[in-house]
Amino acid sequence: MKMISRLIALGSFLVLAGCGTWTAESYLHEDIQGDSFNACLAREYQDRATSEAYVDCNWVDTAAIVAKGRAAAAGETVLPYDPATKGVLPSDLPELQDARAKLMAALDNGGRTDRGCACAKAQRYYDGWVEQASDNKLGVNGSYFGGEGGPVQPDRVEAEKAAFYEALTACALQAAGPWTIYFGFDKYNLTPEAQSVIDQIVAESNGPLSVIGHTDTSGSNAYNQALGQRRANSVSNALTAQGKELCSAQSKGETDLAVQTGDGVREPLNRRAVVGGC
Repeated sequence: MKMISRLIALGSFLVLAGCGTWTAESYLHEDIQGDSFNACLAREYQDRATSEAYVDCNWVDTAAIVAKGRAAAAGETVLPYDPATKGVLPSDLPELQDARAKLMAALDNGGRTDRGCACAKAQRYYDGWVEQASDNKLGVNGSYFGGEGGPVQPDRVEAEKAAFYEALTACALQAAGPWTIYFGFDKYNLTPEAQSVIDQIVAESNGPLSVIGHTDTSGSNAYNQALGQRRANSVSNALTAQGKELCSAQSKGETDLAVQTGDGVREPLNRRAVVGGC
């Protein structure tokens, strides 16, 4: 039975390989110019397809990648693969779907205009990750024949995944800033002015944020360390209440002064919390 399945798979592969070669090979040698997202994506898919054709010798996947590349070159909006339709293992699906959601958020938030080539690279490696995660689809247990699907080269899956997350870092819109929020003497509550800065951070930032609380030198080191933490917590709570993600909220107390003073000095510019990217 396994032998029959292998023969069917081989026959299907050869038929598709012939079609893939006929329609795809010319694309691999096209000169694609431009630095727009679509031009960069077309070149990324061209590079990916070349590797798939001449290194993996898989013209089935080559043809699919080339179709996406040609669509991008023609100015169409080409989306990353939906892993739910690609025959990946059920255990791999949640991570792939979460990664796709992060990629789509970056693309839809200026990634196709402000960071086009970086985001094109992220999409190329995401699709490579999905393709490698479903790469036994023509095998005995392949999804094309009602099997479970899944990878035949787990190391390639991990390589594509790592390259995707590295590219996503450059693609994702990072927080701007830093922003500074000031406090009254020995206070950690948010004034109306401080709340306006919170609203500005929410509007301008995209991505996880860090908060560092600071104090002036009035009071003991231990007291100021705790006060700085209360300030950091006050700001972080206000940000998370508006849906922002925090990677850290910590205190530096009086150890990192904005204005250098002696000990025991009440300096308003030192009573602050600083918000930035992670």
